[in-house]
Amino acid sequence: MTGAQQQQMGRGFGGVASAARSHLCEVDESAAVRDRHLAALLAFAPGAQWTRDALRITFGDKATAVWVSESLAATGVSLLDVPDGALVIVPNVQSALGRYGFRGGRWVFGQGSDAALGIGRGAIHAASRFGRRGMNVACPSTPLMLTLTAVLCRLGITAAPTGGQPRVTVRPGDLAVALDRLGLAEVAVQYQQAMAATAPKEKP
Repeated sequence: MTGAQQQQMGRGFGGVASAARSHLCEVDESAAVRDRHLAALLAFAPGAQWTRDALRITFGDKATAVWVSESLAATGVSLLDVPDGALVIVPNVQSALGRYGFRGGRWVFGQGSDAALGIGRGAIHAASRFGRRGMNVACPSTPLMLTLTAVLCRLGITAAPTGGQPRVTVRPGDLAVALDRLGLAEVAVQYQQAMAATAPKEKP
């Protein structure tokens, strides 16, 4: 593959990831789904830094940072511009995040269809990447990888945990159904366009 083809592929699939995050900031959802969406986003966020008194998360996508700061029903949440995106600071972590299932330093997401939909959306919002091999969601731990795999299965989405660095993978052939069930059908169309645009060209 040439350097130009690699650049084109990155732009195409990077646009799919951006579209997914944009849609997830705007998707219409019930309070129950939204709370789990927010909880999973915070749990899976790669840029999260936890201390005893605060949570600091740097988001490369500023719209997601704004969504988080506006969605949190807590006082004192700060949103700051930083060179690589936006920083959200949540003080008094236990009291601020308790209603979302953060207890004793760990997340308790709950069960049921609303919880499953919210968790799936939040994890993808936080840590998804798209490519010719489908969608990968990076997971901060093996238990969260297994939780996400089970949640997606509950939604009727075929997904597989991956060894080594924890992540969950949805293969290209399963991705349209997965995104549709998460309320992201338009993103599925964009993914197919990126696949077509980056397909290896046949040699004459």
